[in-house]
Amino acid sequence: MKTKRFTMLALHSLALCGTIAATVAVSTGSAAAAVPVRGTFTPVDPVRILDTRDGTGVAEQRIGPLGARQIIEIDVTGVGGVPESGAGAVVLNVTVTEAPGEGYVTVYPCGEARPLASNVNFRRGVNVANQVTAKVGRDGRVCMYASSQTQLVADLSGWYGDDFASVPGFYYEQLAPARIIDTRDGTGLGSRAIGQMAEGEILAITIPGAGGVPADADVRAATMNVTVTGATQPGYITVFPCDQPRPTVSNVNFDPSNPTMANLATSRTSSTEQVCFYASVATDLVVDIQGYFSPTPNVVFTGLTPVRVLDTRDGTGIVGSRPARAGRGTVIELQVAGQNGVPADAKAVMLNVTITEASGRGYVTAWPCGRIRPVASFLNFVRGVDQANLTPVRIGDGGKVCLYVNEGTEVVADLNGFYTLPA
Repeated sequence: MKTKRFTMLALHSLALCGTIAATVAVSTGSAAAAVPVRGTFTPVDPVRILDTRDGTGVAEQRIGPLGARQIIEIDVTGVGGVPESGAGAVVLNVTVTEAPGEGYVTVYPCGEARPLASNVNFRRGVNVANQVTAKVGRDGRVCMYASSQTQLVADLSGWYGDDFASVPGFYYEQLAPARIIDTRDGTGLGSRAIGQMAEGEILAITIPGAGGVPADADVRAATMNVTVTGATQPGYITVFPCDQPRPTVSNVNFDPSNPTMANLATSRTSSTEQVCFYASVATDLVVDIQGYFSPTPNVVFTGLTPVRVLDTRDGTGIVGSRPARAGRGTVIELQVAGQNGVPADAKAVMLNVTITEASGRGYVTAWPCGRIRPVASFLNFVRGVDQANLTPVRIGDGGKVCLYVNEGTEVVADLNGFYTLPA
């Protein structure tokens, strides 16, 4: 039995923050013959690997919230189905809860400098989650920095290969976003009556044949934007493969104070290629599929240390590098190919987009420049609340992706990685 020990690390005094090394006990056995898996995705059944409220992931030697400007190191290899070696990035759903004030969380590879980027923005008393595709760092760890005190929860849903592994991964097929469930108008409900999900209800959908996915596709996992709206009390949505018991994880956390909340969710499909959605309280549910993973060769993913590529507040990513607040109905053309480590022939990028200082309620749509703007959104926001969501976006004409906002706001985007054809 190999056991990773809990340790406390001290940071340079000028950093003014603590570091916690999160640990779990894992065992290793004989491995099967290794195969190349670079950039391919292996889904796992959702599993909680960090919960500061009860000590999960910290060997139960440190229970309690992260303090302001504190960093926690999380083992993500040898955990939850991720191999000890061969993983380049992991897919996590990171949730903030019980925060006494406003702040943000930054997720990045341990061993590298903390980047100017954020993944989850939070405020007092409101649970909020965001999916993160995080590059694996030193000693198989991912670091999480909290700008102010909060409890942190992280659920693992899969990993991207970086070298060789005993199990081959799957390739990504990027789609034009398409709606596959909408309880408000009956989309994807089959014979079920139109209307909100009831408390404790589970909805199942077959991915092949839905939203542009070929009916004969061999779908092993799906990436979807999951939106809740119309809830009258706080709750959450759990996304999971239908052939497994419902796990103790969440994907979207919502609150009536912010009536429309969205989050990206990546889930393994069941043996019948279905994904299930559980609602803890009554709510409407809207699901837009973004893409799927299959054995058919297609694009593969390379994780990057997060880097800020757009900030309308200071002109980052704007022609002329001048501040340019997005007005109502603005389309921002963002150059991504050939910059910040993204090769010129990249097919898509993974962006974490944050809205701040919004004038009112609105939404954001992302698509490849040069194509028709889709009738779909991936991020919904309200006045006075910073909101973020992760999204994969195809690269369009001139190596650009386009972002549309229907209400005046400042827009920030951080680059987390890119997709290319296999070498």
